[in-house]
Amino acid sequence: MKKLLAVGLIMIVAVIATAVTSLSKELVDLNTADSSQLEKLYRVSPKLASKIIMERDRKGPFASLMDVADRMKEIGPKTIAKWEGMAIVIQPGAE
Repeated sequence: MKKLLAVGLIMIVAVIATAVTSLSKELVDLNTADSSQLEKLYRVSPKLASKIIMERDRKGPFASLMDVADRMKEIGPKTIAKWEGMAIVIQPGAE
């Protein structure tokens, strides 16, 4: 019985630790992020981060996550799906 309670407590602590870690992750705003912030996203290398910033500077802020995929051939819907919960797009002045 004591072993069962110990295992249960360990599982509860693990779930809480995972939840706290997830909550503490910072969302990356694709319209304001610098290169190092963008590189935290799935499959974003320094080179791709630079291209994202250049596209944003050239054509203005992104309207949505899918707008990034529409405007950049290097990023597709599968990558955008991996960014869900990690990346956001906030329109300037909407904060």
